[in-house]
Amino acid sequence: MTADIEHAGGGIIANSSAIFTVRTDVAAVLAAWRAGKSACTLRAYADDLADYAAWCGQQPVAAATAQLLACEVGMAHRLALGYLDACRTRGLAAATCARRMAALRSLTHAARLIGVITWTLELPSQKVVAYRDTRGPGRAGFLRLVAAADQQREPKRARDLAILWLCYGRALRRAEVCSLSFPEHVDLAGERIQVLGKHRSQREWLTIPPASCRALVAWLAHRGDAPGPVFFRLDRAASAALDRRPLTGESVYQLLAALSRVAGLSRVRPHGLRHAAITEVLDVTRGDFRTAQRFGRLAKADTLQFYDDNREDLGGGAARLIAP
Repeated sequence: MTADIEHAGGGIIANSSAIFTVRTDVAAVLAAWRAGKSACTLRAYADDLADYAAWCGQQPVAAATAQLLACEVGMAHRLALGYLDACRTRGLAAATCARRMAALRSLTHAARLIGVITWTLELPSQKVVAYRDTRGPGRAGFLRLVAAADQQREPKRARDLAILWLCYGRALRRAEVCSLSFPEHVDLAGERIQVLGKHRSQREWLTIPPASCRALVAWLAHRGDAPGPVFFRLDRAASAALDRRPLTGESVYQLLAALSRVAGLSRVRPHGLRHAAITEVLDVTRGDFRTAQRFGRLAKADTLQFYDDNREDLGGGAARLIAP
């Protein structure tokens, strides 16, 4: 992570005539910034800071950070607001703009905590409408993905089926799937796995349904009992037993994209399987929010309102009542 942060880009701020004197302990700031954040958050924020550095003129992120923190509070806000405007001008999604501002706020907050600066960025927050489409491919679409994966040769068939059944059968996020290690995170006798959930600092054991368990057992029979990541690459570069690099979130994304094409579906995202699973639970439980919240490990039950509204299409039903 340090290398990702300190060696991204290069250059200077092209649209500013100010000359900044670097007086900050950037290494200490970045260390404080990384503390307590999950690997997923760090990866996302590192990409955001790299983009900010590129906007500043393709300079290393560490230098862009030092330059920002050396500013007076007014100039720092002018830079941040200029970057926000540039992000919007590029047509980036509202959620992306919001996260990039959050990355800058987080960075200045860490710097203030360790006494490097006395201010933090107070940036306007843009309202983000989350869960715009929570239906995913639906159960029928999921089964078409399973059929597509079932046509593949072993061991890719077994691996991809296990990933599909974990993403759907227990509504796992792709990062949760990729972080599984054998044998410490797998308990076949108890039909459970140990995952590191979103915003969690410790792993928790989750019971997996029979179909997911069978798929996992079938994959492990091909994988073998060597310690290491449960899911790894199967290309030629990773064929050696000592070169079992774990799948990345991007790999899972591309895996599903390929299966979607074979299944004749619009591209299914990993999170789409999670959406489909939670929506299916709402269907079979007749809208039991408590059960669906536990199943999806959602922090707020209110989130399920988006799922339920999309499932029932209440607005569309009301429209048909008044304009049949």
